[in-house]
Amino acid sequence: MTPKTDSMPRRTERTPHVQSVERAAVLLQLVASGVTAGTCTDLAARAGLAVPTAHHLLGTLVKVGLLARDSRSGYLLGPAVAALGDAYERQEAVPDYLVGPLHELARTTGETSYLCAWRRGAIQMLSRVEGTSPVRVSVPAAGRYHDAHARAAGKIMLAFGADAARERYLRESPLHPLTPHTITSPDRLEEELAEVRRRGVAFDEEEFVPGVACIAVPVRHGDVLVGAYAVSAPVHRYHERCEDLTSVLQSAAQSAVTSIGQNDAQ
Repeated sequence: MTPKTDSMPRRTERTPHVQSVERAAVLLQLVASGVTAGTCTDLAARAGLAVPTAHHLLGTLVKVGLLARDSRSGYLLGPAVAALGDAYERQEAVPDYLVGPLHELARTTGETSYLCAWRRGAIQMLSRVEGTSPVRVSVPAAGRYHDAHARAAGKIMLAFGADAARERYLRESPLHPLTPHTITSPDRLEEELAEVRRRGVAFDEEEFVPGVACIAVPVRHGDVLVGAYAVSAPVHRYHERCEDLTSVLQSAAQSAVTSIGQNDAQ
């Protein structure tokens, strides 16, 4: 038997890669994005595939219900996609590509950090990591997220979420005046959400709890909102560190997006 030594090459773990599956996924994402007319020829050109190859892959996607045909020989998302979307909305486990940056965010800032996302048609707190600063701010670790209009992560979820989800949430959730700083006017909230979309960051300066401020940024994969990272701090520390905290939050979001992209490429 040959003894193992440190000088011997080590096997690098690689994610299994099936080219045909990858190509089918690209076609599925193109149909989902709506950037083409949706015909086989259009999709093949967009994906950089030969038309016969695209034709076989599209036919397989139709057979399993991930795609469907329309009356003009185009392709639409199929009913199986709805089932996958529903399953995604119901899953409770938080993927590593979101958890890792969250822990790094709390470690780097020393502030309590949060991860929120849309689940089951509602905004949910998926995870929380306690800060290490002497004075910490804390909310429940997970569960239904209330009063989004008054919270930084809530504003991110409303600003970048699907129109239907935002409209339903606002229709069912009164704009309660939690503090003297809370936005309670629908028109004013719409202006605030437009500003959040413009600058890509949301703030809560004593709108949810007196003496507490919060900053949040979106995690977006293309145009899809995956979630939001947020940090909370006593308001005096927030004013001292606002720019730094915003920068670290943006780095955490970028780290998550990069991880998603690496998963897609494997």
